Amino acid sequence: MNCRSHRLALSISLSLALTAAVAPSATAQQTEPDQPRAASTLDAVSVTGSRIKRAQVEGAQPVVTISAQQIQQEGFATVYDVLNSMNQQGSVEADTQWGSHTPNASPINLRDLGPGRTLLLVNGHRVADYPLPYGGESNFSNYSNIPSAAVERIDILTGGASAIYGSDAVAGVINVILRRDYQGDQVRLRGGTATEGGRDSFDVSWAGGRTGENWSLTYALQATRRDPLSGRDRPEMDDSDDMSYSNWTGQNRLYGFNPFTGLSLVDANTNERLAPPPGTCARFGGEFIDGQRLSYNQNTGALTNAGDYCGVARDYGDWGLVTGSEDYSAYLYGTWKFGEHTEAWATLSANRSIGRWTYDPPYVYLGPFQDADTGRSLYAIRQLTRREAGGWDRLANYNKEQSWDLSAGLRGVWADRFDWELSVGRSRYTVDEYVRTVDTARATDYFLGSPTGTAADGTSIYAINEARLYAPLSSSEYDDLVAKSHNSAYSWVNQASFSLSGDVVQGWAGPIRFATVAEVAKQGYQLSPDPCANECYPVDVVDSGGGERLRSSAGLEFQIPLLSTLSANVAGRYDRYGNYRSSAAIPTDVGTQSDTTWSAGLEWRPVESLLLRSTLATSFRAPDMHYVLGEPSSTNQTVIDQYRCISSGAYLTGGCNDENSNIFYTVDVNRRGTPDLRSETGRSFTGGVVWDIVQGLSLSVDYYRIELAEMIKDLDRDEILSAEAGCRTGTTISGGAWNNPGGAGYCDTISSRVVRNADGTIASIERGPINLAQMETSGIDASLKYRLATAGWGNFQLSLDYNNLLAYREQIYRTDSDENRRDERVRSRVRGSVHWDNGGAWDWTVYFRRLGSMRAVNWGTCARFDDGYQPSAADECVVTDTANVHLGETSKRYFGRVGPAIYWNLSTGYKITDHAKVNLYVNNVFNEVGYENKERFYGYGFYNTTLFNPIGREVAAEYVFTF
Repeated sequence: MNCRSHRLALSISLSLALTAAVAPSATAQQTEPDQPRAASTLDAVSVTGSRIKRAQVEGAQPVVTISAQQIQQEGFATVYDVLNSMNQQGSVEADTQWGSHTPNASPINLRDLGPGRTLLLVNGHRVADYPLPYGGESNFSNYSNIPSAAVERIDILTGGASAIYGSDAVAGVINVILRRDYQGDQVRLRGGTATEGGRDSFDVSWAGGRTGENWSLTYALQATRRDPLSGRDRPEMDDSDDMSYSNWTGQNRLYGFNPFTGLSLVDANTNERLAPPPGTCARFGGEFIDGQRLSYNQNTGALTNAGDYCGVARDYGDWGLVTGSEDYSAYLYGTWKFGEHTEAWATLSANRSIGRWTYDPPYVYLGPFQDADTGRSLYAIRQLTRREAGGWDRLANYNKEQSWDLSAGLRGVWADRFDWELSVGRSRYTVDEYVRTVDTARATDYFLGSPTGTAADGTSIYAINEARLYAPLSSSEYDDLVAKSHNSAYSWVNQASFSLSGDVVQGWAGPIRFATVAEVAKQGYQLSPDPCANECYPVDVVDSGGGERLRSSAGLEFQIPLLSTLSANVAGRYDRYGNYRSSAAIPTDVGTQSDTTWSAGLEWRPVESLLLRSTLATSFRAPDMHYVLGEPSSTNQTVIDQYRCISSGAYLTGGCNDENSNIFYTVDVNRRGTPDLRSETGRSFTGGVVWDIVQGLSLSVDYYRIELAEMIKDLDRDEILSAEAGCRTGTTISGGAWNNPGGAGYCDTISSRVVRNADGTIASIERGPINLAQMETSGIDASLKYRLATAGWGNFQLSLDYNNLLAYREQIYRTDSDENRRDERVRSRVRGSVHWDNGGAWDWTVYFRRLGSMRAVNWGTCARFDDGYQPSAADECVVTDTANVHLGETSKRYFGRVGPAIYWNLSTGYKITDHAKVNLYVNNVFNEVGYENKERFYGYGFYNTTLFNPIGREVAAEYVFTF
């Protein structure tokens, strides 16, 4: 029996043992003490995916619903945690990913089509986008600022729904329904930790409400804290030598790893390290170790030492693995009934979040400068340490975020047959990001002193202050040198809508129902980077842009009974985006995007217990505002000028490399928005069956296919240079023929993005988005639900959900292969739970999730030989280096897969009194953790973050009091 089988057997045995430990009872089911009871409202039944109110929950489009009780039973504490566990969720940026633009945000990526292609609704209304762009490119929604204490249920509709909801509803819609019209109060206190260490968590909430004869008030307050994880909390991934041994080079295997530089003084001409005074590294309290900059020539066996320096004791010890956060949320919802048919409502939700994160500690690069004593050209590198800072919190970066959403409206019944609603709202989201870095001028003055002159080559001359350079900083000195780069951003949306629905006329097979909606909204955003960023001090990520636009929309929907057992659903919608206004000093001329979408669905119920359904819909996504209005963000980068390489003939003699200064030089690289982008367009199809097999047992199976065209993609620097050379010469840098991958107009777009000087050299490169790519995905969703109430053994609930990815195709360029890339992704996902209560004081839930295997990160790479040498994949893994001992040998290609990843959660609750209950949670029971699933040929990160995380098993206890 393998390890997985042992885990499965153990989990089943554990579940049965825990179940048998509690005596059965015939008392009525009561899993929570006196849950607040629902009060009567004017609302009819509303289902996400349609504006027509209906009696049946299941309709033409598949909708997954997660109740607040299910969220708690399965062990999840936040809205994002449960959504991230759903089978429809794809992969997103990990907290550990270097250069993440949004470390405190939690995006959802339905069907792996991209976070911006999933529409978030809260109580059926749009909210403000997260202000910072995902990956520095596009807008998206943050799911970590929604208070779980206020959630009644979450509806997930996957597939195109633009005909109902407009832009962004390409991969699907997530509608978070918050509590309303409740009577009673409930306080929850929850605390927990990770058994591997770190990641302490605490959650306190108070939710409840009051109702009267013609009014209601629902409220919720919540505070949560989750501590961050850094490399020091996980010794298995705090240093370079924690990577899989199969990826160690020959030098690593013989002599170990060169530690990262902590303190080093280097000859700029010879690259020789000048040894620090004896005992220097030991003065830093274990943060630095004695290091030598070794270089090993695997062909000759020669080992050279470029000198001594102070290395970092643990290369990744202070790198953030998981962002920590403190979140405070408040929610209010109130209604007032006027007469018999009209009701006013208003709601306010607010959230404040402080996120703490880091990649590595602040450091300073000094020089090059001329040493006043020796005349040598030197430079110095000095990393600041956790010990000098006085703790990780003073080393880390942090975000301060605030969001709020205010909406109000009137609704009622007109002429005893039409439901209507008029609403207005405003939503705003602000982010202040503080990145700790070192002020270059102050650090230069502290470590080097004032310049004593200027050398002939223009560099400054300094007499190094060795007493400072080679000594730890005090806490106050750390504060003097460290600067907080402050980037601010905000986004907002003002919106108003009117909807009307009801029965139009009696048709031949039943009433024909309709719904119509008219909406108008104005949205905007602003990114304001620190003006000193990369001027006074180095900062990795700088985003700039801003502006606003107006959206107007109108939609119409019909539900038409065709037969007593067959009905059709048709909808159409028109959306217009225009009136753009940029915040840039130079106005941006942006046109108008107008899109019309439609959907059609069929529901056939040949018998009462069986539903056959299908939908066909179009969808669209208007260009993100940052795609259109992003302002230039400039950096100096060294590039190979591929056009000059080809036109000069250098490519024929192998002269297109960093040794040719006519080809290899530094240019200005900007990223900016593209004003003339078109909307992305999509088409989706679903077809399936819902079968109530027997009482309490139901099964649904649905096929889906989503196609997306005119996808917006950011062109990077190297793509632009390669395409410019190809457009102008018809040749690639390797000498082959160049094929135009983008069709008519592509070369015009490319040539406009490369600005050249009069001598033909590149002055600047303009990166940015264009309409280019297309994508298609298809698969099967299946769900089994079972409820059983027994007289002697209590009540059972079983839920099992399955997804199989049948196809995933993506073409960045039209000349790209249209092959099925499903093997590059998680091909199957399963989640399920079994809940049991004994009808009395006890209840238990076992939850599991299985993510199928996927390709290794470096799939297709060449395996290393036993001595650590790795041939090139470009040479088909054949060693071509004539000086190498493996000349002519071929290593195997690595076509490995990683996974599957299987997670088990266990929760149990005991009702102490009618008003008090205690819950215990164990999440990730078998401690499935990333560093135990390291990839064979992968560096830092070590494991696949789509499947695994570094947290491991978490345990928590919760006290619930209802009054």
